[in-house]
Amino acid sequence: MAMDITKHYPFTGNYLDLNGLAYHYLDEGSGDPVVMVHGNPSWSFYYRNLVLALRDRYRCIVPDHMGCGFSDKPDDDRYDYTLPRRVDDLERLLDHLQLSKNVTLVVHDWGGMIGMAYAVRHPERIKSW
Repeated sequence: MAMDITKHYPFTGNYLDLNGLAYHYLDEGSGDPVVMVHGNPSWSFYYRNLVLALRDRYRCIVPDHMGCGFSDKPDDDRYDYTLPRRVDDLERLLDHLQLSKNVTLVVHDWGGMIGMAYAVRHPERIKSW
């Protein structure tokens, strides 16, 4: 019996083209941005309840790392599954969304390394973590 995902994940996803690969993310609500970065092997589903709780006051951004969730799952010859690449992906997404100030990071597991590496690159953009 298949689970009805929309019951537990009632969001409309968005996609950013990363060199021909589809990078899925949630963009829910408005206000100061809260960027949620998941670990492995989870995906944006991990943060679903937090998004529901915050989206009436904050803009919730939750990417699915390449290879996870609704993002493409390319072979190693098409995508470099490394920390610098993950940080580059997050940076491209936040630049695309023009999020350059007051960013709150919520991180988990491998997402902690990704989020903190992004914060080191752009400390002026980070409000809290």
